[in-house]
Parts: sequence; structure tokens; C-alpha cells
Amino acid sequence: MTMSLAKTIIIETDTTEFKFNVDTPAYNKYVNALTPINKIQPATNFLMSTVDESQAKALKDLLQQPAAALHMASTIVEDFQPEFNFTVKKSKSAPSK
Repeated sequence: MTMSLAKTIIIETDTTEFKFNVDTPAYNKYVNALTPINKIQPATNFLMSTVDESQAKALKDLLQQPAAALHMASTIVEDFQPEFNFTVKKSKSAPSK
């Protein structure tokens, strides 16, 4: 069973509050598009595809500033991702190092 998370995230800037509707497919598409040499365009695409339609023009204007897309996308991703607490359980049959 695949669980899809959906969340509305509000980001405040100096002049505007932007509302983003983020779900698991949008998040996965963003993460899968990231490459070592391509980060700004996937961040921009993620933000433009999840922002409230009425705010698209204002967001597009804001994203003209250097690094705005990357910083905003990482803020949203940080809020969207659930917290995990994973630990590796040592196998009793494995030799110790």
C-alpha cells in the first residue's frame, strides 16, 4: 500500500506569503529531477507546479533573484518530509569489525 502525503505549506517572504500545495508525487518528481549539475531548474519547476495559481506571477518574479528557488524549495522540502529515526540493528551472526 502506497501512502501519499499532501500538505499545504505557507512560506513568508518580506512582502508576500506564498501558499504551496505539496504532495508525494510532486516531491518525488522534484527529488528525481535533481542532478549534481542541475538544481535550479528542478527547484523552479517544483515551486511553480505547487504554488497556488493566483500567486504564480509573483513567485515567478521572486524566482528571478539568484538562489531564491533553491532556498525556497529546500525550506518546503524540509517542512514536507516526515522525521525519521532509523538505526541499523547489528546482526548477531555477522562478524564484528
